[in-house]
Amino acid sequence: MLRLQALRRVLRRDVLTICVVIFTADIMSGILSPTFSLYAKQLGASLSVVGALSSIVGVTKLFASMPVGVLSDRIGRKIVLTIGMLLFAIAALSFALAPNAYALFPGRMLTGIAMICTFYLGVAYVGDIVAPAERGLAFGLYSTSMGLGFAIGPLIGAVIAVRSGVASSYLFAAGMAFLGAVIAFLGLKQVRSSATKSPAQARRMPGSSAWQLLRNRRLLAGSLGNLLINVSFGGAVANFFPVYAAQIGLVQVAINSMFSVRAFGSTLARLPTGAITNRIPSRLVMYAALIVSMAAVFFMSRTNSAALLGLLLLLEGLSFGAFLTSGQVFVAESSTPTTRGAAVGVYSTAGSVGSMLSSIALGMAADLWGVQVVFRLTALLLLIGLTVIGYLYLQREPLPRSECAVQGEATQ
Repeated sequence: MLRLQALRRVLRRDVLTICVVIFTADIMSGILSPTFSLYAKQLGASLSVVGALSSIVGVTKLFASMPVGVLSDRIGRKIVLTIGMLLFAIAALSFALAPNAYALFPGRMLTGIAMICTFYLGVAYVGDIVAPAERGLAFGLYSTSMGLGFAIGPLIGAVIAVRSGVASSYLFAAGMAFLGAVIAFLGLKQVRSSATKSPAQARRMPGSSAWQLLRNRRLLAGSLGNLLINVSFGGAVANFFPVYAAQIGLVQVAINSMFSVRAFGSTLARLPTGAITNRIPSRLVMYAALIVSMAAVFFMSRTNSAALLGLLLLLEGLSFGAFLTSGQVFVAESSTPTTRGAAVGVYSTAGSVGSMLSSIALGMAADLWGVQVVFRLTALLLLIGLTVIGYLYLQREPLPRSECAVQGEATQ
């Protein structure tokens, strides 16, 4: 009964609006994800170029994460979120009109910036508008909206691609992103940090807070987890699972369907995970999710059965959904209103490093030794990373001051 009452409190206009915006962003991403690597190959890309196209997204996110996060702390999340949706629309349009594989690079750079402005800053926005007691369910609802969009996207993309071609599905994705930009501009609230006292403090606080966040071992451990989950999905699964599936004889519609099932599984895991984080520390949920992801990716390299590959992809999706939600809660817990954008920047920068380096390395490994080796290397990297995270989690270190304390100081 109490959970139902808490859910009703979360289901209000400001929370639902950001969920709709992110839903449209993930429909766009869901259309692109299962088709992009094969689309690039059709335009003449080698496997190394496929990896580089993914890597450029990581490079862009790496350099954009902190500036965009700090900017949102200063000017508010609404403007940044709206710009991000517009960048998604421009990127999808550029993909549809690309004459060759190399013309895809500018759009991939725009995609990297757009991801920071939307998916990651959406986390900061939710953290700003909900109370600490509401975070688990609010982030569960937010990440569930992401999952639903990413589940529906591949199905829509497959239908349009079969009838009119992949480029036409990208044009539809551009339209969805533009719709999301309109909803963001008209529906989101302009939220600024209530703890900012003066313009001089606003200029000083983000940089110093970001430095303090970088010294927090717990946040570094969580950020390393984000790096690893990006290696698993962004580096291996999104780039090379479609290629591997095509090698064993699966057609594009079947591959899209497998990704759609994965996305639905990921979505189903998110709201329960949000509720669980009210009882179990979010960092432990993140750690367990990474272990499951490591196992799923490893066994992908051990089979060429379409049914088993689909099951493993579903398992990877469940772990991804659990990590995504618990990670969002973790970032909100590890930051204050004045540092939340910077904390998101640290967290997303780590994810960008994972996507960037793994895409380059795994693309080269695929060219040299075959696609199956990609999944084995990914599992090994996750095992090493989990060992480091375990060590960092065991270090006794207090988290940053609570939001209540910071807000209390702001009223004095």
